[in-house]
Amino acid sequence: MNELFVRHALELSISIPAAIMAFLPVRKNVRFHWPVMMLLSGSFLIAFMLLGALVCVRFDVSTSFVLLPLLLLCFEVFTLVVKLELSKKIFCFLNACMLCFFTTVYAVFITAPIEPNEGPFTVRSSLICMGLTFLVLILFYKTLSVKLPYLLNEERLNRSWWALSIVLIILCSVFLYINPENLEMVRVGRVRSFGLITLALYPVAVYLLYHLYWWTTVRLNENAQIKQENTVLNMEQKRYEELRSYMDETRTLRHDFRQHIRVITELAANEKYDELKDYTKQFAGILKKGYTPFCANMAVDAVASHYAGLAESQSTKMEWDLRLPKELPVPEVEFCAMLGNLLENALNATEKVTEEKRRIDVVSSMLSDTMLGLSVTNPYVGKVRFDRDHLPVSRVPGHGVGMPSVAATVKRYNGNMDITAKDGIFSVNIMLYPNAERMSGANERENEN
Repeated sequence: MNELFVRHALELSISIPAAIMAFLPVRKNVRFHWPVMMLLSGSFLIAFMLLGALVCVRFDVSTSFVLLPLLLLCFEVFTLVVKLELSKKIFCFLNACMLCFFTTVYAVFITAPIEPNEGPFTVRSSLICMGLTFLVLILFYKTLSVKLPYLLNEERLNRSWWALSIVLIILCSVFLYINPENLEMVRVGRVRSFGLITLALYPVAVYLLYHLYWWTTVRLNENAQIKQENTVLNMEQKRYEELRSYMDETRTLRHDFRQHIRVITELAANEKYDELKDYTKQFAGILKKGYTPFCANMAVDAVASHYAGLAESQSTKMEWDLRLPKELPVPEVEFCAMLGNLLENALNATEKVTEEKRRIDVVSSMLSDTMLGLSVTNPYVGKVRFDRDHLPVSRVPGHGVGMPSVAATVKRYNGNMDITAKDGIFSVNIMLYPNAERMSGANERENEN
């Protein structure tokens, strides 16, 4: 009985590399510190192996019989420990199961000549299966520790994790189905050779697919970032042309100033007060055409100028209070993209209210060296619906589509976002806490190539 217990326990010991595979992609999203996490995980896995082996010996069943209920228990623990969306947690857990199911089936084909026709694995076969699983872990280590976390943090992929989880369920079911119950079948003819060659290609194909998925996402993000940078550059170019035009007008005004004084003096001397009033009114109109910067940062100033022009074209009053330094503590492109998404949504919502109520208030400033605040408030009509992440959703094209991107930026800088929609007033209040660690982390993705 002791030998049988050990064999069953070794067969279930594959849960150790399986746990590593499951936790590697989400290691930054666990609820406990790593020493506590390792202690809890180790204690749970030991109990998992001992309890499973005890059940197998006590009721004379195979490990496959107790595997499903034990996996459900492990998944429940995994979901409690990890702080992520359910779809992402399911994907990471199923991904670890799929890889371990593969190594189990492949180990059966490798050790078929030395295995009894009916389980459990021998001690030697269990160790071979364990070693094979760790080899797969080494092969997928960078994928699980670098590339998959990058994909999990990409907000544009949020809707794809359910579909990918279904694919993993199908693959796990396939491995359970092809796992031979009678090893005599594996030893007959070329079945074993064919199975070894075919199954050996599987992890390579999975690795290449993950890498292709990651590479495509990185390229799309780079293209999106380039597009954002070009948009900001175009806004800055337009703002620069406005400044240059203002400087030319100012230079002309200074040159003609003596002539204006002469005309004003002549009209005053001849007591032509009506003509003098009309002339000074025209002159005052020329003086009002000035260049007024919104803030010291040129990129944010260009974005503000662009949306101020759009607001003016739709008869919307905008109140600005941008007390920002020349150098922002976050990348300009990210902050401008976040501000642009909020202003675009605000303009779309404000356009639907009556003209006398069209008003957008924008406030942003450095509250301290480590706190950057941003607030956008606008009126709206109708009812605002929120999703499970408390982000507004709308079926109207062009309204609310940028909020997931804004939420991702807020999360990236360890910030918080408060969204309220009450009494016809929609308000977004954001607080970012940029620091050196976060800013260096934003550049890690470029080094992952």
